[in-house]
Amino acid sequence: MKNYPRTIGLGIGALYGLLLRLMFEWEVFHDSYEIVSASFLLLAPFATGAIAVFFGSRAGRLSVGAQIGTAAGTMLFFLIAMFVLFIEGLICIVLVLPVFTIASVIGGLVMGLALRLVRYNRAVVSCFALLPVVFAPLESQLIPDSHERTVVNTLVIDSSAENIWNNLISVADIQKQELGWSFTHAMGVPRPLQAAMNGAGVGAVRTSQWEKGVQFKEVVTQWQPPYRLSYDFDIPPNSIPRDALDRHVEIGGEYFTVVSGGYSIRPLSAEQCEVTLRTTYANRSNLKLYGDLWGDFVFDDFHRSILRLIQHRSERADRVQSF
Repeated sequence: MKNYPRTIGLGIGALYGLLLRLMFEWEVFHDSYEIVSASFLLLAPFATGAIAVFFGSRAGRLSVGAQIGTAAGTMLFFLIAMFVLFIEGLICIVLVLPVFTIASVIGGLVMGLALRLVRYNRAVVSCFALLPVVFAPLESQLIPDSHERTVVNTLVIDSSAENIWNNLISVADIQKQELGWSFTHAMGVPRPLQAAMNGAGVGAVRTSQWEKGVQFKEVVTQWQPPYRLSYDFDIPPNSIPRDALDRHVEIGGEYFTVVSGGYSIRPLSAEQCEVTLRTTYANRSNLKLYGDLWGDFVFDDFHRSILRLIQHRSERADRVQSF
């Protein structure tokens, strides 16, 4: 029975988090409460950890270690519950896990400090519980300032510029093993299946098809074979099925989109080139720093997979031709 109050605190904290999550997504409150906001991604887990420690302290003060364990355990239980109940997909769970856990632990520690300074009473927990509820409508009045970032990756490939160019213009029947292991794909982002170029020169369109029915176009803006290819992304409405990506991280969605991209091939010798892949994306959310950190990571990881694919096919083609 020694850990009974802490278990109760964990359950109440997780339940509070779930109710808050449903409230922030409820269409009735859409104009005032947004999931991708500091109020939900920072204040909600902060309050969740604080509430767990408050109710976990009913039988007596918790040690600092117990406060950390209670707050972190509550957040883990909350995230698992969201996944099991199909409230959030694995992608969103992974993205928020670090910041949710840290914010929850800080909230638990602050509550522990508050309980040392004031008597155990409901007014204390009410102040913490109301934080995200009060600040979310205020934050919703801020106009998101969309900004763009460019992620660039380079790989040296042992093949000629012409061969590499031919293997990146159109890419058919992409196999899973050609991409290699990728954290991005492991957490649920669909894998590319093929990319077909229709035409040649500026204005040509390359259509990319991914798993789960994802399809989008790349309109060529620069065509300099075999050294440079640039394009703008064209993501028509409904080209990303609802079940392919969570709405909060959907490319071409409300918070994030891709703008442009391209390849450059720089010969180092007759049979070796430096290949560079770049993608520019726009972060439209209010969470610039955290969104940028994950955006940079995801595109860097994706670029590495694509460059490995091009390397595999280009170098394999050279080996075949050498026989």
